Amino acid sequence: MNHLPAISILIPVYNVEQYIKRCIMSVIAQTYTGKMECILVDDCGTDNSIIVAEQLIAGYKGNIKFSIIPHEHNRGLAAARNTAVDAAHGDFVMHVDSDDWIEPNMIEQLVLTQQETGADIVSCNAVAHFETKDILLEEPCYSSKDEMMRSIIQMTLDHVIWRRLIRTSLYKDNRIKAYEGINMGEDYYTLPRLLFYADTFARCNDVLYHYNCLNVQSYMQSHRKEIFSFPKYKSDRDSIDVLISFFAQHDTTLLEELYKIKATFIYKQFSPAIQMRNREAYLQICSDWRGIDKQYKQLSALRNYMLTLSYNISVMYVSVRMCVMKLLKRRTCR
Repeated sequence: MNHLPAISILIPVYNVEQYIKRCIMSVIAQTYTGKMECILVDDCGTDNSIIVAEQLIAGYKGNIKFSIIPHEHNRGLAAARNTAVDAAHGDFVMHVDSDDWIEPNMIEQLVLTQQETGADIVSCNAVAHFETKDILLEEPCYSSKDEMMRSIIQMTLDHVIWRRLIRTSLYKDNRIKAYEGINMGEDYYTLPRLLFYADTFARCNDVLYHYNCLNVQSYMQSHRKEIFSFPKYKSDRDSIDVLISFFAQHDTTLLEELYKIKATFIYKQFSPAIQMRNREAYLQICSDWRGIDKQYKQLSALRNYMLTLSYNISVMYVSVRMCVMKLLKRRTCR
């Protein structure tokens, strides 16, 4: 290897008492011999996550410099990411979610690939761990930055911020930050902006990151089980708007694709909102839909009418059912 770059491992911590030890131990086990720091951000959870972390760090005697930065109150994942990046001193940062873990040679292998290619962003493969099975999350082989950009702006796991080594200057020189309050899928609008400023990217073929899908308290897992989640809908919608605003200023060639993505995303939320009988969400989706340019709308007037009719029928059904149950209850009481 040439001169070994300094690496900052960034870990937001919130209610992960069951998982934080495994995460930190996987960092401690790294085989990389270059300079490393690990920054944990205490986002004021309600369990003993930080106490566990403090105990592990207190007994550590290795070459990684650990630090814990506390928030005064819970601010969410986006703010925790920002706090960690602002405090990073390394040439590259690597995000690790506190309920996930990494292979012992992850940093070594990513740095080796970076040294061979000179890339600003180096990605690897990962494994998603579910209750009944594991799924390989293979990083695609992109032929160009444009191909990678068009792939990651799609609403898939290609856009994740973890499993990557990212040059710190991409964040700091270009003032790239997560938007506090948009905490679900905040990496969706972060990685494309980082990639825009990157000169080169590279892929490491190894499976080095473990994505934990068993933590029911995490943002993504708590909402994934629902047919429709209004908070997640708003977060995803706002994330798309962040990218539209960014690329409107920097690269308009991606705008048409982003408008299509937003239109398709909103269109797909009508039926789930109706099934959940969430009137507030349905009205918000209707409002958002009216703001979509006509050329991107796939929803016909008849389809719109049928969706509205379905919603009204479902609300009427619930109301009638509640009235019947009240009448039956009164008769039973007599």
